[in-house]
Amino acid sequence: MSKAQKWAESYFQRLEKIIEELKEHSLINHLNYFQFTGVSDEELIKIESQITELLRLNAEDYGKTAPSSFEFDEYMKAFYRISNGLHISWDSHILESSLTTNEILVSAPKEKLAVAKDELLQAEGFLSLLSLNSLVSYNDVNIYGDPTDSRFGQEIRNKGGHFTYLDFYYFYNDTCIILNDKDDSGLLYHGDDYSAHYNPNNVSDFVIYMEYLLVARFSVFLRHTAFLDINIIKEMRTNHYENLINKIHSENKYTSIDNILKYHMLNEQMLESYGDLNYLQSKPNEIYEKIEDLLGIVLEDEL
Repeated sequence: MSKAQKWAESYFQRLEKIIEELKEHSLINHLNYFQFTGVSDEELIKIESQITELLRLNAEDYGKTAPSSFEFDEYMKAFYRISNGLHISWDSHILESSLTTNEILVSAPKEKLAVAKDELLQAEGFLSLLSLNSLVSYNDVNIYGDPTDSRFGQEIRNKGGHFTYLDFYYFYNDTCIILNDKDDSGLLYHGDDYSAHYNPNNVSDFVIYMEYLLVARFSVFLRHTAFLDINIIKEMRTNHYENLINKIHSENKYTSIDNILKYHMLNEQMLESYGDLNYLQSKPNEIYEKIEDLLGIVLEDEL
């Protein structure tokens, strides 16, 4: 078994434990987890051929040399062979969000792959990892933006590359991926201002991104921790992500649900911005008291 296959299988095993942890936590209100049928080798070859054609057209448009072929890296392929896309969303009892369901499906229909909507607070944890098919074209997904309208996206196209959404997890922010036949293929960039801006200096890649998200329980507000200096990313890729998991845990203090909830409420000032005392007082006393104990505050004084 290849390193990529071992990583992908290990990832989904660890993900199951995280989902169970979220499911059992007393302050988690709603949780949705949708895994999908993995992509077949035949589908993978077809998608790679379609991306090769996109790169050829971009190269023609901008006077670049077209690649003869394109392939996803082995780690992405191993992951998507298990699940072609992935959706996770959760909220806590502390803030009212737009989530209303609790549903876990390990063989979900593709229609379950929901993306973030233009709402005040969709969820505290959200992953909308698009299918490989949607990396060719996301017309079948309800996304209204276009990352190639940004200055950075246009620069990628000018070089003949394909720049597209990978994770549309928040209406204001997103994560995009570069696909081409060069060394920067597979690098991820953090978008903000409704896909208008991407920081070229902070990057990630698929394995690093997914590992950071797992530790942060797919927190919307800790997404930035997955993006690092490009030299660090290159070194990790060269070393096949050796000691990556230990590095993430040793450098990240937000590795428990309690700490993540406290970060959301206090560091990101979510309680101050969106907290509703009437909503909180409608909760059972046990939940209300646990929220006060967790945050170390008297809610009536704060709200």
